[in-house]
Amino acid sequence: MTTEAVTAASSQDAGVDEWMLRAPWWKLAVAMGLLLAPFAVLLFRLTGDHSWPAAALMGVAGTVVCAPVLGFLTATTIQDSTAGAGQLPEHERAVVERAARRGPAPEDAGQREAALRLVEDRLLGLRATRTRALTSAAVLLVVSGFLAVARSPWWWLAAAACAALLVVVLAAPARLARRAELLRAGD
Repeated sequence: MTTEAVTAASSQDAGVDEWMLRAPWWKLAVAMGLLLAPFAVLLFRLTGDHSWPAAALMGVAGTVVCAPVLGFLTATTIQDSTAGAGQLPEHERAVVERAARRGPAPEDAGQREAALRLVEDRLLGLRATRTRALTSAAVLLVVSGFLAVARSPWWWLAAAACAALLVVVLAAPARLARRAELLRAGD
């Protein structure tokens, strides 16, 4: 990949990051609703004996209920997670957020320190909620596995998603610890 392509992809990614960091909860809810509605319709159509109109009605109704809740929770989580970085100018928020997740450590010591604070704050939060997250993912895996056996084989897709969630919950603290070490090594 050329340097120009990396720069273009990075600037496009920064635009999405900035939008996500600044978006109010209702905009996040609309975006999540638009993403979730087709999957909810397919879920109701393929896992039950529902016609397409019934599945569409149920999927849209479920999305109308769930999307605002997810939008509000996501906005609150973003606000809480970015608070860990401290006071930053608006133009640095997306850079610090991206540095906390991936890529090389920033050259600027202030940005690197803010990204390190952000990673350490997230690591504390993950460790505090790890037992609850593991329990929830395991219960969802068992329930979706039961539904796959008892109702429809399409539930195996949900079981696979729950298994992936369980792996993410198990792997996330180690990944964040490695990221913190990388950011500390940049000093």
